[in-house]
Amino acid sequence: MKKFSLSKFSLSMSVIAALLIASAAFASGISVGNMSVLNLDGGIRLHAYGTGDNMNDYCYVVESPEGLVLIESTAYRENVNALAEYIRSLGKPLEGALLSYHPNGYKSYGDVRIYATTGALKSWAEGGSVWGLTQSFIKAMGDKVAEDLPASADVIAEGQTVKIAGVDFVILHESDGEGYGIAIPAANIVYRHMMGSKTHNILPAIPYIEAEIAELKGYQSKGYALILTSHNAPEGKEAVTEKIAYLEKVSELAKSSKNREEFTAGVKAAFPDYNGEAYLEMSAGALFTE
Repeated sequence: MKKFSLSKFSLSMSVIAALLIASAAFASGISVGNMSVLNLDGGIRLHAYGTGDNMNDYCYVVESPEGLVLIESTAYRENVNALAEYIRSLGKPLEGALLSYHPNGYKSYGDVRIYATTGALKSWAEGGSVWGLTQSFIKAMGDKVAEDLPASADVIAEGQTVKIAGVDFVILHESDGEGYGIAIPAANIVYRHMMGSKTHNILPAIPYIEAEIAELKGYQSKGYALILTSHNAPEGKEAVTEKIAYLEKVSELAKSSKNREEFTAGVKAAFPDYNGEAYLEMSAGALFTE
């Protein structure tokens, strides 16, 4: 497979999509969902797993000559098991799992070293946000949900660089103060939980929106070439520009709208082709409580 250098070139979203589609044919079989593979700088190969279910989750396996590193898991047991089987098929040790917002099903990956911030650990514990979402999923979908959440992990902190399988992972701040983002400098990659240039975000307050904008402008200054997220296929850096424009408009509408109905209608009119309408409804409910 040809090696594509992402740190030296600016790749458009259309080129990224084409590379992912082309590389999917080279991925060894995944029994559920779809797997795409990219060869990157730094001797890194990225395996991007799309669950293809109603969650539309994405998980990532970073492969180096020394081993494998998992970035996030997913919600449904069937997908978790398929991903675990795929990881085993690669024939290299799983040296670590960087779990933040999607830690479900961790037991399926074997005796792997888990890394998390204190905020992420708190969100997984009883009463936390991820724990609460998991309970809601179980009530709605029963034993289809991978209910196991880690109770402990190797604690990491924002700004820290963690070397796993010979690859440096830089732990980044996320605006909600619970989970964390990740940068992989060797391949000029950044992971952020909610991104997606055509996907609504969950935005609970105007200061939160402003913090998101500031963080994304920081991504622009860093010049990340590939953007990973848990709810969208990998995209080029144009996705950051698109998302900043979206957040600025949503902030404007949140300030000018009289109620949630006016706000929701305004956002839909401004971004008619966006996915994730449920996320928009959640934002409206949080921004307009009366």
